[in-house]
Amino acid sequence: MGIYGVYVLLLLCAIIVFIQHSLFKRVALRRISYSRQFDRTTCFEGDEVHMIETIANEKRIPLPWLRVESLLHASLQFGSEQSANLTVSTGQFLQNHRSFFSLMPWRRIRRTHHVKALRRGAYTLSTVTLTAGDLFGISAANKQFLFTERLLVYPLPLLPEQMNWPVRGWQGELSVRRWVVEDPFRRIGVRPYRPGDSMRFVNWRATARSGELQVHQLDTTADYQVLIVLNVEDHAEVWRNITNIARIEQGIRLAAGIAEQLIHNGMEAGFAANAPMEDEPKTSIYVAADSGEPHLYLLLEAMAKLKVERLQPFADYLHMLAGQLEASADLVLLTSYIDDRLHDAVEQLEASGHRVVIQLIEEESEANAS
Repeated sequence: MGIYGVYVLLLLCAIIVFIQHSLFKRVALRRISYSRQFDRTTCFEGDEVHMIETIANEKRIPLPWLRVESLLHASLQFGSEQSANLTVSTGQFLQNHRSFFSLMPWRRIRRTHHVKALRRGAYTLSTVTLTAGDLFGISAANKQFLFTERLLVYPLPLLPEQMNWPVRGWQGELSVRRWVVEDPFRRIGVRPYRPGDSMRFVNWRATARSGELQVHQLDTTADYQVLIVLNVEDHAEVWRNITNIARIEQGIRLAAGIAEQLIHNGMEAGFAANAPMEDEPKTSIYVAADSGEPHLYLLLEAMAKLKVERLQPFADYLHMLAGQLEASADLVLLTSYIDDRLHDAVEQLEASGHRVVIQLIEEESEANAS
């Protein structure tokens, strides 16, 4: 073959490379589907969840290579049994995931990743980028998929034995002091009529059966509230950024543990903090007191979404709360410090008829040592 033949061969090769590259650039990511989701939407700190990833090539043309890249929060730790073609690069806050695939025509790949939730928070799957290449490894096309699915990680409530706080004794005092009244909307049976009973509560069917006047027996409800208030300032002179995040995280777990104990013992609990939630970055958290298991998870959701960021000084926040609390509410203040301004705010609350209990937040290592 002469030099002319070599030139012709090189030209033909260049034409072939260009044609296949152009073809792949137009059709490589057509009819490529990608999905990812967690197997549940909520969990607690330390729980393991599964992230399910599905990639499908729904056309006749194979893909020599396909790269999948995404970012996830570093608090979602992937297990050691991850696939061989998955590379995870972890930074302080985010981790980059990169996978490579070859997809034959009409082929679907499904992978399940074991993920451990290391910290409470609200984590979104966010954006995934797919890049497909041709036979010669030249990048041909890319496509982004936006995901809005979110995993909500609740704080792990501290158990009573982990709290340096007399939960049971304090609850006993509140149970004696709370005002118990009959709830006209909660009927639990019938009883004989007593002088002073309203005729509108007469059960005429039971009266006809027994021959004596019978009235509905009403359940009781507690008109009593406990508001758990968290101070996200880790020291008295903090401006905006919190340096001792671990201490505040322990305070959130303590708040979750107190709320769980109060509600499981029939009390009404609420939660407030001088910090915002992820969804409302300009508004301080306030969840009014209520009872029951659904309300407990509403409190845990607010704690999961809490941003460790101070919106206003804690003493100022307490002065604001003093003007909007119901008279029957008592407060549990969780704080890393006590100073004169905090004492003044507590005195204002107590002067308004609220009982206030102050609990200093200990870091996890300090709590374990004690």
